[in-house]
Formats: sequence, structure tokens, C-alpha cells
Amino acid sequence: ADLLGFHTYDDMRHFLSSVNRLAGMGYFHGEVEVGNRKVVVDAFPMGIDYDKYAQKALAPDTINREVRYRSSLNNEQIILSIDRLDYSKGIKNRLQALEIFFEQYPEYLEKVVLFMVVVPSRDTVPRYQALKTEIDELVGRINGKYGRVSWTPVHYFYRSFPLEALSAFYRMASVALVTPLRDGMNLVCKEYIASRLDQTGVLILSEMAGSSKELSDAILVNPNDIKQIVAALHEALTMPEEEQKFHMEVMQNSLKRYNIHHWVKLFLDRLAEVKEQQSYMHTKILEKNTVNRIKTAYQKAEKRLLFLDYDGTLTGFAQKPEQAMPNQELYDILNKLIKDPKNRVVIISGRKHDNLEEWFGDLDIDLIAEHGIWSKQMGQEWEVQAGMDNGWQKEIYPMMDLYVNRTPGAFVEQKAYSLVWHYRKVEVGLGELRTRELSSHLKYLTNNMGLQVLEGNMVVEVKPMNANKGVGATKWLQKYPSDFVIALGDDKTDEDTFKAMPENAFTIKVGAGSSAANYYLDNVTEVRELLKKLINA
Repeated sequence: ADLLGFHTYDDMRHFLSSVNRLAGMGYFHGEVEVGNRKVVVDAFPMGIDYDKYAQKALAPDTINREVRYRSSLNNEQIILSIDRLDYSKGIKNRLQALEIFFEQYPEYLEKVVLFMVVVPSRDTVPRYQALKTEIDELVGRINGKYGRVSWTPVHYFYRSFPLEALSAFYRMASVALVTPLRDGMNLVCKEYIASRLDQTGVLILSEMAGSSKELSDAILVNPNDIKQIVAALHEALTMPEEEQKFHMEVMQNSLKRYNIHHWVKLFLDRLAEVKEQQSYMHTKILEKNTVNRIKTAYQKAEKRLLFLDYDGTLTGFAQKPEQAMPNQELYDILNKLIKDPKNRVVIISGRKHDNLEEWFGDLDIDLIAEHGIWSKQMGQEWEVQAGMDNGWQKEIYPMMDLYVNRTPGAFVEQKAYSLVWHYRKVEVGLGELRTRELSSHLKYLTNNMGLQVLEGNMVVEVKPMNANKGVGATKWLQKYPSDFVIALGDDKTDEDTFKAMPENAFTIKVGAGSSAANYYLDNVTEVRELLKKLINA
């Protein structure tokens, strides 16, 4: 799949959490990385064909049915319940609530009836057969207890009806009682609203139905709370007509706008957007012809800007971060690059600024540390990005440290404005398991804190949302306009750098996979070989 759609944001959120914790796949802003591509997960609440139901409510056949049905009643107010036979629909709770309602409000005897339509479903399955038996018994008990010769409290229909009959029921009902214990969306409530042409009527809706997220002007109830359903019935039956019309108009306007046609268009437009994004994120291996093009552009340029990530790009990874020191070969490459007055070299890293200062502070190189939070131009002092705050670390650090206690070999690296959980030395399998648990926990914990949780190469990092390499790179692009720009990086944090680059820039990811970079190289050795070729161009 390229796009996965869910009825509600909650469903989408739970799915992403499961993908992370059970399948071990990371996600960011609703995008799941599956192999070398990204799959987008989003919420698309399904609408109905509003005009179809509104027009059906005006159809002569519908009106004739309504007249015929009403002739068998005595001007009672109708409560409508329509569901297929399923234990998730809350039908038993609904009947129990009606029984208690008549006990508490006997003045409504012979003035209110429940039209209950149960559409047969899986009735050969023993569990469903047992459910039907319970429903039959409850209906029989209520009718036997409260029924009169001229009045039946529950009109129970165990069959399906044509649309014209349902439309007549929608027109007749003063109250729609839709209280599933759990439902992805539930369209019956939407069909009821679309059929209320005079804008009267009250919808009682379960908060466990996906549609409750859209129809907040309904009376929302906990379907497991029988007393609350009883109270909602009384509120609905006594609601003034003016208030009914106010709530109904709000819900109708919402359903008109977010109808089935809007849903289809939204889904297909999003799919087209995803395919375009996938095409944009497709990287090609850096072949000889492309290397020659880069060398030619490098030779012709008068001003050059080189953005180089450190870990995983200029040097390999080590068991401990402080052990990944630059070797003499790397120093030689960098010194030859900066010797050319046309070059401006920027090392842009997630490392602490102290590390970069120790290793490269004596070179004529610009440094960007901690994903753009710290920056230093050659010959100047370090500067910190405006608006940075690290007070949040007091709340987040104990959580990350808790996972260190549970995971031998893991440790937390505390930077000035970010925290990094390392698991490179953890037993294979356990590290991935703990990472999924920690990431899920951190994403929930930091939801409204302006923080970002990133899964990198054997790390999980928490940093301010407004701090990323792209912001840092943009400052250099603006300060130092160049006719040759190249950016190299290896993980998700470098995607911000790639996206910030101008169209004519050469962007190269280290390692195959989905990326905003145009090309990729396999490893650090190939990166160094490319830089040597530029030096000798």
C-alpha cells in the first residue's frame, strides 16, 4: 500500500503505535518507512451522499409510507434504533436503558415507542444466535411489562428494509438512538440527520462511534453507562424545538460539506500527492557520469558551499560516540578542501558543539552542531539559536534513564538542548524492542511540548521542534550565495538539509533508501573517494 486511511485520528494513532511497537517500524508525521519507501497513514472520515438521503426524504413513495406507518400509531413520539445484529452495537444496553426509562418516567408510557430494526447478520454463528435470543427476551419482557392493548412500547423488526422505508422511519423519529459499544464510523446517524428536512429531531450518539468526532452537537453518551443513556433519552424528549433546530443545522452543514464526494476526492488527491512525494524521494545511485557532472560543475564554480554531515558520512560509527574521532585521512581531505579559497566547508552534525570544537575548532571550517542549535563561523565564537530552552529535559530525562535501567548497554547522552538514547551496544533484538517502546512512550509524552522524537542510526533523539539541520543550512545559503552547492548526509536528520538545498544543488545520501536527496553512495569510504575526486578535479 502507498496510503492507509482510517475513519478517525484516534484509529490512525493507535495503528501507528502498533506498527511501531509490534512491527518495529518507525514513523514520523504519519509516514511509515517500509524498506526503501514511505507509506502514508492518514485519517479520512467517511461521509454520505447527503443529497441522496435529503431527496429521498421528499420522494412521494417515502411520504406515502410515512402516512401509512403513522396511521397505525397514536401520535406517540418515536425513538429510532437501526443496527445489524452484532454484539458491538450495544443493542442490549439500549433496551435495558429503555426499560429503566419507563420505570423512572412513567408519564411517557403510551406516549413514546421504540422502533428497533435489527438487520440479520451471521445468525448461524452460536454467539450471534445467543445475542438474538437475549434481544428477543428483552423486547418480550419490556412489551409484556408495559404494553397495553392499544400500545406496544417496542416495535421490533428482525429484517432489512428498503431505503424508502428507512427514509420514512427517519422522517417519523423524534429521536435517533445510536449507541454502539464500538464502531469505526456509523453512517445511520448521518443518514438520519440528512433526512430531517424540517431540522427538528435529536440524535443520541455513542462517544465510541467514529462519527462522534464530527457530530459533537449530538447528545454524546458512554454506551456502557445505562443511567447516562436514560438521562439522554429524557433530555432528547424534552428538548425545545428551537434548540433541536440549532443543533441539527450545525450537523447538517457539516455533513453537506464533508459528504461522500468530498471523501473520495480527499482520498484520491492524497494518494496522488503520496505518489508524487515517493517519486520525489526516489534516489539514484551516484554513477560515474553523475560524478563527472559534479566534477565539471565544481571546476567551473567561483564560489562553492559544501555541507558535510559527520557520523555515518565523514566517519563510521563507534560503540561510544566519543570514540568516533576523525582520523588523519579525514583531516587531510578537509585541509585540502579548505585550502582552495573558492570553498566554504560546513560540517553540520547532531554532535555536541564541544566535540566539534575539539576536533575541528582549529580548522578554517564552519560548524553547525546539535542539528542547528549551535553554530560557529570560522574565526568566530559559538552562537546558540534564539528561543532555545532545555527546561523540558528535567521531565524527559528520567523516562529515558528508566529505559537505560531496563536495557543493559544503553545510555543517555545529554546535550545542551537535546537528549539522545543510544543502543548500539545493546543485545540485538532487545535494543530494537526497547527502542519501539521508548519511542512510543516519548511521542505520547512530548505531544504538546514542542519537541520532536527522531529515530536515527541506533539512537532515539528528543530535541526542540524548531531545531533542525535545514534551518541551520538555510542561514549559510543566505549568507554565502554560491554557484556550486553539495550536501551529504546519512540519516533522517539530514533530510531537512536536503530539503533546504536549492534546485541546482547536488544532494547525496549515504546508504540506499527513500530520501529527498537526488543520489546515494553506499558508505563512508565512497564519500571520501568522492571528496578526493573533487579536490583533484
